[in-house]
Amino acid sequence: MATGVQQERPALGRPTGEKNVAAKGELRGATHRVYAAVRALLARGAYPPGAHLGEEGLAADLGVSRTPVREAVRRLAAEGWLEIVPNQGAFVRVFNREDVEEVLNLRAMLEGFAARHAAMRATEGQIAEMREISEAALARLPCRDSEDADRVRDLNARFHRLIREASGQRRTATILANLVELPITSSYFQALAPSDMERSLREHVALVEAIAARDAIWTERLMEAHVHGGKSLFMERAAASADAASGRI
Repeated sequence: MATGVQQERPALGRPTGEKNVAAKGELRGATHRVYAAVRALLARGAYPPGAHLGEEGLAADLGVSRTPVREAVRRLAAEGWLEIVPNQGAFVRVFNREDVEEVLNLRAMLEGFAARHAAMRATEGQIAEMREISEAALARLPCRDSEDADRVRDLNARFHRLIREASGQRRTATILANLVELPITSSYFQALAPSDMERSLREHVALVEAIAARDAIWTERLMEAHVHGGKSLFMERAAASADAASGRI
C-alpha cells in the first residue's frame, strides 16, 4: 500500500572505490612530476651540496601539495640524491672523495661492459650517429662561452647514452643512467681544462672506430681507460681546489 512518502534516491556519482583509485592515481602522477623536476635540478647542480630542501618551499615552487613532495623526497633519498636528517628534513647529498671514486669506478666497469656489447650489437645507423656526435662536439672546441660548454656537455651525454642503448643491456643501462646523472658528472665537466676536454672527445672518436671495427675487447678497454682517465683528472682538480681553498697553495 502506498504511504505517500517518496523514498529519496541516492545521488548518482562515482563509487567510493573508484574515487579512491582515481585519487591514488593523481597522487602517483603528482609524485612522479615532482620527482622528475627535482631530480633534473639536482643533476644540473641547481642546488649546492648540503643545501636544505624544505617540503613547503618545494611544494610552493612546483604548485603541488606537500604529500607528493614528501613521497618524491623519500624516493630521491633512496636513490642517493638526498639525505634525510631526522627532525631537520632533506639535504642535498655531499659527495666525498670515497663517493666519487666508487661512482666512477662503477661507471668504468659498467660502461666498459656496455661498450663491449655495443661493438657486437650496434647498428650501422647507431655507429653513424656516434660518429656524428663526436665530430659535432669536437667542432665546438675551444668553447667560447657557457653555451658552447653546455652544448658539449649535452653531446657527451648523448654519446654515452647511445652506447648504452646500442649495447642492448637494459639493466646495465638503467643502473648507468642513475650513476651518470649524479651531480658528480656536472662537477667533472666544470673541472675540465680545454686540453682535457679535447683529449676526452678524441677518445670518443677512437671508441667509435673500435665499435665500427667490431672489436669488442678493444672497445671495452678503451671505455674503461676513458672513464678512469676522467676520474684521475677529476680527483687531481678536486684536490687542487681543496688545497687552494685551504690556503696551502
